Amino acid sequence: MKTIFYLLTVLSSFSLSAQNYKSGYNRIGLQGEYLILNLNNSDFEVKPGSGFLAGFSQRGGFYNNFDVVYGISFLQASIAVSAIDEYNTNPSYSNQEVSYTTTGAQLKFLASYLISDENLSLEFGPVLQVNSRLKLDDATQEAYLIEGYSKLKTASIQEWSRVNGLLLAGFTAGFNSVRIIARYQYGLTNALHKLNKENLEEKDPAAKNIKGNLSLITAGIVFYL
Repeated sequence: MKTIFYLLTVLSSFSLSAQNYKSGYNRIGLQGEYLILNLNNSDFEVKPGSGFLAGFSQRGGFYNNFDVVYGISFLQASIAVSAIDEYNTNPSYSNQEVSYTTTGAQLKFLASYLISDENLSLEFGPVLQVNSRLKLDDATQEAYLIEGYSKLKTASIQEWSRVNGLLLAGFTAGFNSVRIIARYQYGLTNALHKLNKENLEEKDPAAKNIKGNLSLITAGIVFYL
């Protein structure tokens, strides 16, 4: 909660600063996005999951055909990891997808290039994501073995990195009061870095130097007040 409060404080300071350099307008937007979350890695077999982003942003004229867009969105998303129920005597049901859920918030600070006035624009910039641990959706699966490992359990990979940096690119299209948005985000930091501090190699010698990068595809709508 302290981190979320800090993000809101930073966002408020951006909002006050915008008043000094805006060239034409400064509008608050309320937005919601459907997202697909993936974890690009070679250590686990991951299936993308879905979720949502919801929050607010502020768009202000900056210079010529450029706007600045910044805001905060709260997220909830899931992913699935392939695992094995070693105690299941039926081989056809031994391999399963174990689902995890994470919640958190994203702080975005984007440049927006206006292609067609305020009706079509390209957006790009950094994203700071603060998220919770990966929580197993079904606690009865916490003793399953991660596929590809002999001793690593599904419960052992829940403590992934809580802070991640991403790079975003996308577009908005529509009118002054409402626009659709579509974006792609790719993680610049190792989202599994914290697992390397959990001494997992003591549980399974193969569980070392674990790396993974987040990727998100989002699409939604923003209403400007």
